[in-house]
Amino acid sequence: MDNRITEFGREQRIAIARVISDLIMADKIIDDKEIKKFSNLFGNDNKRNLFRYAQEITFAQALNILTHPEDSTDDSEQIRKLNTIQRKKYAETAANVLIETAYSDGLCTPSEATILLCIDYFLRKNNGDYSKYEVQSFHLTDLFIGDRFILYADFSNSTTSYVIEEHYELIVNILASIGYQFIYIPKLVEQYKRKGLDNFKTMAMYIFPDIPETQVEEVYCNILGMTTKKFIQEYLNDKLGFDISCTTPALLVMMGRSSRLCKDLSEKGLPYETYANFLKMNIGNDNVLNVISDFVSNYNKFVSFNINVDFNPAKERLLYSGMHKAFFRMVALAKENPNKYNININTSMGAIFINDHKVNLPLGITAIYALILYRSLFGDKKGLPMKNIYNTLSKEEQEEIQRQYETICGYLHNQEREERALLYPNVMNRISVIRNELDAIVSSKFIGDIQLGVADYVKTIVTDENVTVNGVKIAEHPRWSNIN
Repeated sequence: MDNRITEFGREQRIAIARVISDLIMADKIIDDKEIKKFSNLFGNDNKRNLFRYAQEITFAQALNILTHPEDSTDDSEQIRKLNTIQRKKYAETAANVLIETAYSDGLCTPSEATILLCIDYFLRKNNGDYSKYEVQSFHLTDLFIGDRFILYADFSNSTTSYVIEEHYELIVNILASIGYQFIYIPKLVEQYKRKGLDNFKTMAMYIFPDIPETQVEEVYCNILGMTTKKFIQEYLNDKLGFDISCTTPALLVMMGRSSRLCKDLSEKGLPYETYANFLKMNIGNDNVLNVISDFVSNYNKFVSFNINVDFNPAKERLLYSGMHKAFFRMVALAKENPNKYNININTSMGAIFINDHKVNLPLGITAIYALILYRSLFGDKKGLPMKNIYNTLSKEEQEEIQRQYETICGYLHNQEREERALLYPNVMNRISVIRNELDAIVSSKFIGDIQLGVADYVKTIVTDENVTVNGVKIAEHPRWSNIN
């Protein structure tokens, strides 16, 4: 084992394995030299288990873990300040190990260079408070948003936008030289506006033929009213489930996608979820041209070769790929995909409805979904424990869960209680059935709140304001607000 690896605790080693996995797979080639480098790093560690556990965390989680001393996960401001020197030491060591691994095959492709650039910014260039550069991973829906773009994000109407307006074409071409598209919403809107409504109606037949012709003009008006803040808050955050906040100007660098292994097992195997990985570069009072110039320069220091992408925002051309395509589709689908939702538990039908769409599940599994809703809204709000946590509970706590489950089964049959088979140990497979059904109903609607988060507990982040029982808010319902 490499001596540097011995400095890290088990959680940090798993995090390093996660990032190395992304680096190895970035160029879609598994090189023998990379595998040998990994073996030399970890020595006699069980490498298969290391990679297995590494697949359960996201790229962003892994990099954040690598700034924690030993196995500490306390990221409070006070702890950060106390451990600044130690954190920087761990971060620098981790960065060196990761960058060495990427170069072990003698080549650094553009996709690898992007990851290395993120590692360099986040682990090496950040200050003690880790405020200038952030790494975020967001769960993706079935909408493809592109692989290589930089989105300007700002909720503050900063003067930085004036600099971008003045030097827009320069910025576009500088970033295009390393294969990145620059997404600046006001200019994107301007392109549509320049085309005019009649031209837009013609284009709509090609770029989105399945929307009604009567809706095209409304889509056009919605696009013309789009702002950077509105696009991020109402579309990326509310509809795609991202969590982007930009009180000051920032550049969101899309670094590509990676997969995370879900912890719930299904009959189909081990399902994966896809995440979009972003480097958030907070501009602050820096000159945006300098920030972009440094980004390109640093990128070119890592990459072994580059592909020049010819993109000039000419007036007669309208891009329809990646984020440009996603932008149009999200706006066009706005009416079909409301960011408001309602979940109604209908006891007379023994079913649950989401925005009037019935959740087609057998009664027992419907009751499990209702139990997850209840335990996410009331009590400790942790949700339904998975088997490994369930086995650590006291007998009384286990009996309470079973009693709640049976009570809900009874309520769905309009009776007090209904005896059922034990909820565990097959609960994980039932959760998979629920998630598949929810995906079928809401995945295309981009309602992230509805989805079930699966870890040690299965929970949902819906609010009690949006959950009703026979039309009565669940928090006000005499039976459902306190199930025993």
